[in-house]
Amino acid sequence: MLKVLKYIVIAWALLSIVTFPFYWPWLRMVWVFNPSIPKPKYETPINPTEARLQDIDYLSTLTKYDRAFNEEATAAFAEKVEEMREAAADMSEAEFYLAVAEAVALADNGHSNVSYRPQYTQFNTIGARLYAFDNEVYIVSAAPDKADALGARVLAVNGLPIKTLRTELGQFKGGNQTWRELYGLFLIESPELLEAAGYSSSFERIELTLEAATGDIRQVPFEGLDLDEDADVASRSAWQSLVPNEGSPGFADWPHVLGDGEGRLLDYLTDTSEPKTYSLTNNGLYIRALPGFRAGDQSIKNAYKSILSEHPDGSLDYMVVDFRLHDGGDYTKSMSFAKAAPRAVKDDGKIYIITGPNTFSAAIVTVAMLKYYSGDRAMIVGEQMGDREQFWAERGTSFRLPNSGYYINYATGYHDWENGCKGEEYCYTMNEMYEVPAGSLKPEISLPQDFSSYLAGEDVVLNWISDQH
Repeated sequence: MLKVLKYIVIAWALLSIVTFPFYWPWLRMVWVFNPSIPKPKYETPINPTEARLQDIDYLSTLTKYDRAFNEEATAAFAEKVEEMREAAADMSEAEFYLAVAEAVALADNGHSNVSYRPQYTQFNTIGARLYAFDNEVYIVSAAPDKADALGARVLAVNGLPIKTLRTELGQFKGGNQTWRELYGLFLIESPELLEAAGYSSSFERIELTLEAATGDIRQVPFEGLDLDEDADVASRSAWQSLVPNEGSPGFADWPHVLGDGEGRLLDYLTDTSEPKTYSLTNNGLYIRALPGFRAGDQSIKNAYKSILSEHPDGSLDYMVVDFRLHDGGDYTKSMSFAKAAPRAVKDDGKIYIITGPNTFSAAIVTVAMLKYYSGDRAMIVGEQMGDREQFWAERGTSFRLPNSGYYINYATGYHDWENGCKGEEYCYTMNEMYEVPAGSLKPEISLPQDFSSYLAGEDVVLNWISDQH
């Protein structure tokens, strides 16, 4: 029996040695990039100030895990945390939330941020939803008593030019300027948060300077509304403001500038939870890239496979892959598509890759792969993406402040989809195996969607592509 056991141990040891090179990358991925963060262990706080100090103490450990913080940012973070400790007893809840947001944003990384969910669930919101078109902000949805403001251009907030305010509010969001300004609109929609940030004298109302389509300019007060405690609020993405009945979670049935959207809603904004593909004139194919982790009732990988199965190699003159709604997911589910899709297009054909402000995270990776495998046939068109070619992502167990419950998204793995990061200390394991040096991912042709075209249901980008064929 001992002899048999000895042989089993020897066989196991040999097998481990032989298979170790295969399993090592996966072991390293878990060990290095998916840390198990210790749960906070504090006594029950005896008052609000102690609760806040516990949150700040736990927050102070963030830079142990978030590798996006360089040496300078780490020092600035520590200084900000000390400021928070000193002011703990005097901060309002909105001021505390923004202080956390500002501290985390010092990493200057799109994936390193406090959750923005409290901005539209915990704090008040005006009876309007805002969105920027070609760097101009408009009211796209509004409460019934503010319906006459629909379609108005926002010139200023409490007398401060909207462009200045959007830039300055970037301090509360990490990442490139496009991403900061995209989600900064959530802050502008909350009088409570604007007051806490120092841009309003009241936490109950703000005043918007609006320009109507006629050119008339007026100042309109907007009161802060509180979310119904029983409201079932799903997560909110910035692009949802573009779609009737999607941009106002918790405030259903607000009038929208597009009405019910029938006949005017841009096609890429329709049926957003399902795969979308259709033929284009002159032997082209449109595919809306698939975000998240599933596509309707099937996997993303299978959805892409099904789409491409109808288009043999070299059968198309051109292809359009639209990433304007793709704000993240699991890029490994799209890798086979990024490799296979270009084969369906003729050697002298064209592959158009549409990007926009909401293009983020796994979408950027898929854009890079699709561009790389398409070679000279690829052309990126549209608007600047929501992050840089170089960024930090990936994470382990959750990091949540113990008393406020604010969730902090941190990042452990490095990405470089312009040059590749293979060989760098914290290059993410999957990138080591699959990355491609795709070069610049900035649009070759800048085609911002202006408000008048959006209102008319005219897709500026697809119209331009159509003109090329």
